[in-house]
This record gives sequence, structure tokens and C-alpha cells, in this order.
Amino acid sequence: MIYAGFDPSFIDINIRPLEIESDNKLLSKLPMFGEHWPNTEITFIPGGNGFNFCRTLSSLGENITYVGPLDDFFISLVKDQKIDVCLTEIEGAKVNYTAILNTHDGEIQFNNIRGELSPSLLNEKILKLFIKSPIKSISNIAFNPKAIEWISSLLLGLREEYDKILFNDNAKLEEKINLLNGISFEGIIFVDPSDISQYSQIKDFFDILLALNTMEGDKYLSVNEFEMNKLLSLQGISPLKLSKTLNYPIIFHTSKVVKFYYNGNELYSLETQKLSEKKTFVGAGDVFNASFIFKILKNSHIEDALKFAIKSASFLIEKGVYPSSENLK
Repeated sequence: MIYAGFDPSFIDINIRPLEIESDNKLLSKLPMFGEHWPNTEITFIPGGNGFNFCRTLSSLGENITYVGPLDDFFISLVKDQKIDVCLTEIEGAKVNYTAILNTHDGEIQFNNIRGELSPSLLNEKILKLFIKSPIKSISNIAFNPKAIEWISSLLLGLREEYDKILFNDNAKLEEKINLLNGISFEGIIFVDPSDISQYSQIKDFFDILLALNTMEGDKYLSVNEFEMNKLLSLQGISPLKLSKTLNYPIIFHTSKVVKFYYNGNELYSLETQKLSEKKTFVGAGDVFNASFIFKILKNSHIEDALKFAIKSASFLIEKGVYPSSENLK
């Protein structure tokens, strides 16, 4: 069983304005201010990076449980939309909302953060699920007001013995990072920060990325162009230098190219697919990440895993549905 999520959950209000007299062609240009657009699809979707990640793995055939904040509406959407993902609640945490405006060339998200995940919400049950899962996912950094405290506590839970500061919302990050040094773990720590362009605690997050380098086990950092640029501007370095500094793989993905960096080298550079249709962009990055990990868990070669991830994300964008192993053949 794979347990993933461990991050904020969202109900996505998916807004798709379509061309007049068209059932599925997204607008290439937004309407004027004050204009009422008559041909718009609006749907409610259970989402968030972690949930979309789980949904993709499930669609590809994995037995998966999402661990995160839940409420009755979120649970009903998962059931009504027949999404085959098991749910485990992090009690005391609230579900957030996101309004997503889709256009032909991309999406804009407006997030309403109603709750936070903090160390005080951790318990032994949640920690044991994180520890035993072959994938230890970390995502949605900027959408959790207590992200630094939460992530550092999750990682600290990988120690053989729990430390009391693990459950303390006010524990100092420096003290927790020092305790991370030398921890060994099984499985893969997969970091997808999501949009950190407006994140005020970016330096603390980078300290956690550096601390991962001191831990013994497989790790990946996956970033899009905005996330990469934020990390590079913080340090004033190049992608190659960043990969040398972190000393674990960095997956860089955009709409045009996917690159794989490791230990100061660019090992792979792959063009993305040219698509005839674009039905949705919601979750495309999460589909990419989950599909890559899906192949890595099957012991696939890195390049093959990257190509499969590109194909999976392209399928979602072009068809508007999550990929399965069957429809990707």
C-alpha cells in the first residue's frame, strides 16, 4: 500500500470558459471586464497536489491511500466521481478551496487557505503511515501556513525513536534540522513544492532541501520553471550549481521541455509532446510527477520514466481525463 498526500487538500472550482458554439475548445483570450460569458463549464473536483498525485497512481493501477484533511463535501466528491483512492483523515485540519480559471494556453489559480497542517496535528498513526509508505511525498509548501514546522516534523518522524519536539508547533527549525542529519529511511522522499513564487519562508524551505542531503535514502526534487527560478534567484546560482549543492536529482518540467539534473550535470533533456487539443491543465504537473514515480517504483530507467511522465501529462491535457496504463499503450 502506498500512502501519499500529507499535505493540504483542496476542493477545486474548475472554471472552463469555452468558445461560443463549441463544446470543448477553451478560450484563447479572456473576456473584457464586466462581460458575462455565456458558454462556461463549472465543476467541483477534489484536489490538491497530493490528492492529484494519489489519483494518478490509482488510475495507473496502484493501491493508494490519500492522507490529508477531509470533510463531508470532499469525501462525497471522491465517491460521486468514482475516484478509486482510499482516504485517511488528518483530524483537526480543514479543506481549502481553489478557483481555477482555464484558458487555451494555461490556467490561473485563486487559492483560499482555510486551514493549516501543524505538528500538533501529528500523531503516531499518521507518522507510521508516512514511514511505511514507499513514497514519502512533500508538496503544497506555500499553501500551508505551518509548512516548515509540518515538513520538518514529518522528516524527523523517520528517526527510529520519536522526539518530543516533533509535536511542538514552536520548536526551532535549526534544532530539528540538526536532528535530521544521518537519518536513514526506506522508500523515496519526493518533493514537489508547488508554486513558491510568493512564499515568505523560502530560506527556511531551502534549509530543509539542504538537510535532505544529509539523510540516507532516495530523494527527488521536482520543480516547474517558476519554482526553479525562485530557488535559483535565492542562491544566485545556475541549475547545474543547484543540483551540485543539493546532490540529489532535480526534475525540471515545463510545457516545452523536461530536464533531469544530478550532481552538477544535466543528464537528460527531452522535448514535450505537441498537442492538437488542450482540454485541461488542472493536475498536469501532478500527473507528470506521479507517473515518473510509478515507473521508478517499477525499476524503470530514468529516461524511460521521464518519457512516460511526459506522455501521461500530455494525455490529461489533451483528453481531459486521468491516464491509465491501458490508454497510454
